Amino acid sequence: MPITRIVVLLTCLLAMGILGCGDSEEERKTQALNAAESWTTESTETVISEIVTLVTSDVPGASLLSGVIADQIAELLSWGYSEPVKTAENIYKVSATVSTQASLELPIVGSKTYEARLPFDLEVDVSTGSVTQWSADLDNASVGEK
Repeated sequence: MPITRIVVLLTCLLAMGILGCGDSEEERKTQALNAAESWTTESTETVISEIVTLVTSDVPGASLLSGVIADQIAELLSWGYSEPVKTAENIYKVSATVSTQASLELPIVGSKTYEARLPFDLEVDVSTGSVTQWSADLDNASVGEK
């Protein structure tokens, strides 16, 4: 084999190793995580509604203050994300967990601050860079006094 042919083959192999032949698994996981983060930003109203429902169902008397709760938690949303898990070709599952709190003045009970934590199970299609399905994981949600 002539030396120039070997050099060309080695250059091609090196270029394929550096540039890759498509997205790596780590790149797809990063894309899934980016899509999940975008969803949490774009779906703030949906998230707040789910948290208000959670809090008002767990705290007696809180349903009377759902507007106050929504306003307070909107300012204090904090997110955490799981490592994306591949479930099918170009499809990843990401758990996005929101934490927040609200201070309420409830009849008889008085003033109390409550913390809420609600995971969302997101299905991400990395080929489109978007969340295709989501659900609130109420089994792992929590509300409690701070």
